[in-house]
Formats: sequence, structure tokens, C-alpha cells
Amino acid sequence: MLTLWTVHPATDYDLLKEQGFYTADECFVMPERLEAYRWMSRRLSEKTPAPPGVCFPLWAWYRAQGDKHPKPDLRRSGHLEKGEKGVRIEFMIPAEQVLLSSFDGWHAVLNNHFFSLDDREYEYHEKLETELPPDVLQQEKEKSWLRIFDLSLLPDPSVYEVQAVFWRLELSSVVGVDYFTAR
Repeated sequence: MLTLWTVHPATDYDLLKEQGFYTADECFVMPERLEAYRWMSRRLSEKTPAPPGVCFPLWAWYRAQGDKHPKPDLRRSGHLEKGEKGVRIEFMIPAEQVLLSSFDGWHAVLNNHFFSLDDREYEYHEKLETELPPDVLQQEKEKSWLRIFDLSLLPDPSVYEVQAVFWRLELSSVVGVDYFTAR
């Protein structure tokens, strides 16, 4: 079992309590992020199939601020819009239902860039941008993205953030809820 945390508007927690479960709703995915979310959905479905009617995973934190501070710090800004009522939900979920990845690495996927581990790789990837046809280039980018799941590549696990994706949050898996007002 993994302990994870997710931050949502308080109204989402009300929905979780009402339904007994919570899933992602495609209508909230920004159009410019759809392809990245679809890519992550395919990776998660390779590990565990999506429930019927579920297209996109939910996101949570496994290590919000590295190994030493795993849960999100509600004193920080950026969790929700300033002044919005929110909840930090702590829950436990079987590891086989979760796909962990580097939060920083995920941004390569979001921005459709290569995931480069150092300057030498970055320069090599920049060169590929001008040499490869578009379809082959995209395949090479996606191959580099797979490394976001190799947490041994994190330079310093004590500070690097690790995110988690999973298909469904069950009310029965919740072990703690902290209400807050976003800063």
C-alpha cells in the first residue's frame, strides 16, 4: 500500500463523500494538455486497466517536496486559486494501481520536449529536432519520456517531487482530510 495525498477544491471532496468514489472528468483537461494526458493514460493502462467510462487518471503526490516532506504543504500558494476552499486528502492505495513518475520530468511530456538528463543529452536532442522527420522525432521524444518513471534517475530523492497517477479514488481509502483556504 502507498500513502498518497491529493489537493482538490472542497466541493470535489463533497462529491467523493456523496458518490463514494471520485474519477477525473475529461471536461477539466485543458485542450493544450490533452495529448500529454492521453500519453499518461496509456502508460497507466499498461500497468492497470481503466475502469469502464474512465479516460483520464487522477493525480496525487507520493513525495510533494522530496522524501523528507512527502505531503503537500498547505501554507504554500499554488494549490488552488487564492481564497478558494480546498482539501488535502490523504489516502492509501495498492501500489499495483499507481504509476509513479518524476514531476519535473512530466513537464517534458506536457511541453512535448525531449526528457534530457544533462546538458550533453539536451544538445543531442536539440540536434535531433532538425534532423529527424516529424513522426520519427515524436517517437524518439516519447521514448525519452519513459524515463520519467525510473525514479532512480532523480538526482536527489530528498528534494525531488514524485507524482502519482491512478484511476479512481475510493472514499474507503481516505485516512485523513485537511481543510484549508488557498493562499
